[in-house]
Amino acid sequence: MRQGDVLKALGARAADQWGLVTAAQAKLDGVQGVQLLRLERAGLLRSVGHGVYLMSDVAPPEHLRAKVAWLRLAPKAAVRPRRAEGPRAGVISHASACEVHGLGDLPAGRVELTVRTRRTTRDENVVLHCAEMRPEEVTLVEGLPVTTVERTIGDLLRSRTEGAHVGAVIADAAAKGAISADRLAGRVEPFAGAYGLPPGTPGRKLVETLCEQAGRVPPSETSEAPEAREAGPDKKRATIWEVAQRAGVSHQTVSRYLKNDGGMRPATRERIDRAVAELNYRPNLIARSMRTQKSNRITIVLPELTNFVPIPILRGASAAAHEAGYMTDVVGLEGGESRRAESVLSLLETQQAEGVLSLVPVAGLADQAWDRRRPVVVLGEYDDDMHARGELANGRPAEQIVRYLAGQGHRRFLHIAGSRTWASARNRRAVYVDAIDRLGLESYGVVDGDWSVRSGYDAARDLPADSGVTAVLAANDFVAMGAIRGFQDRGLRVPQDVSVFGWDNEQFTEYFLPTISTVDIDRETLGRRAMGSLLGLIRGEPEATVDVSDLFRVVPRASSGPAPGAWGAVGS
Repeated sequence: MRQGDVLKALGARAADQWGLVTAAQAKLDGVQGVQLLRLERAGLLRSVGHGVYLMSDVAPPEHLRAKVAWLRLAPKAAVRPRRAEGPRAGVISHASACEVHGLGDLPAGRVELTVRTRRTTRDENVVLHCAEMRPEEVTLVEGLPVTTVERTIGDLLRSRTEGAHVGAVIADAAAKGAISADRLAGRVEPFAGAYGLPPGTPGRKLVETLCEQAGRVPPSETSEAPEAREAGPDKKRATIWEVAQRAGVSHQTVSRYLKNDGGMRPATRERIDRAVAELNYRPNLIARSMRTQKSNRITIVLPELTNFVPIPILRGASAAAHEAGYMTDVVGLEGGESRRAESVLSLLETQQAEGVLSLVPVAGLADQAWDRRRPVVVLGEYDDDMHARGELANGRPAEQIVRYLAGQGHRRFLHIAGSRTWASARNRRAVYVDAIDRLGLESYGVVDGDWSVRSGYDAARDLPADSGVTAVLAANDFVAMGAIRGFQDRGLRVPQDVSVFGWDNEQFTEYFLPTISTVDIDRETLGRRAMGSLLGLIRGEPEATVDVSDLFRVVPRASSGPAPGAWGAVGS
């Protein structure tokens, strides 16, 4: 079987089981172990457990350890019919079920599963419990069979789990509307004696005792999710747990959906879309703010009018805020630094925001805001015109590019620069000139450009035939694209006759012909780190420095290669 056919067979199998496939399933599909090994060495498969592999083009699913352990219970079996078997197929239970449901604070130890017939496992990271289980005591979470919350609490009590841990699970489940306090009281009553209470103690008293041991408020007799109570007596508001159950996913996945996080499979998103619509689910952020007396909002500041919006930074910052339970507002504030400072302080003082992340300069804002116990982080990576400055304008990678190309045999270079009004363009030019000098190389010169495709095309078209240039460092990927096209129109081959390097790792660089060598700047991580610093201030921690020194990465691709062996001139 050819590699392409092998990958197709494995992909078809893995599509319905979280991107995972077992060696036993692969063998049934005609794929031998040696082929799996070759794919793993080639980076096309990743071993995630004994005899279990993850397709390399799939992000690791949530609760990976639990899913691997469940697959290994019946490594040859297809997943879909196993799910239909309910308890007979084995079920994630006990502390592992709490982890999947997002309940309590039980330490993440070995994966626990419950099976109906006694069996053993040689996997020291797995615990198998043997017990009877009714079909209604099993639910599917993202296609993974898991004990229901009510059954899970019963299993914890039956296993004599520490009372404080069980209490935390009960309190979390009640707060999320995942249990009925009245039904739970009846279910836990037989365990009162095991937890130091007199025989015959009502289950309600045991629930209160366990929650008190956990330092949590016991659920009321008519407890339901806070969002449901806020909906009023006439109509119960749907909870995130009900959405998750309807969609067959975990509540964490629904939370990711609500935060609009990337990486979710279209089929999963469609199921949650339907569940949200069918249940008319609406997160009650206003009610949450009333309960906490906090806005749960963070403001990200840009200038009022700009043609450039740093989407990756905003994406990373917003994702970090959402994961911490905050919504983000991106605002454009008119005026200079002082005017913006006044506007931001007004937002803070009126409690419209818990904190502010400013990507542009704001005069003295951080000190003033801290005096008012309102956290502010001024990243300051852009000026008033949204031109990169600070560490984002760092030119150090230019030296790495020159060194890389010199290692490929290139000796004479050309730099097509960006606009001199940008700090990033000035810094790249300075580092380029210094690197050429220190490494004993030759520079034909620096051509002033304006970041456009046209400026790159013109520079390549106008380069004298006898320049001797074999390597070009362009100010950005658009300039590089123009330069490549300019050389090609002159009949020169890239990279056989001349190598071209860009900057910024724009998406098109991977699809241009040839693919464009570039510098990747992980702006999304920068946004995450800046927001992390702000979240620390909100928690009362000292402001952390936002380090970006490791966010630059030189990415050689097909537009750069060895210098021509007998190169004497650039074209004719």
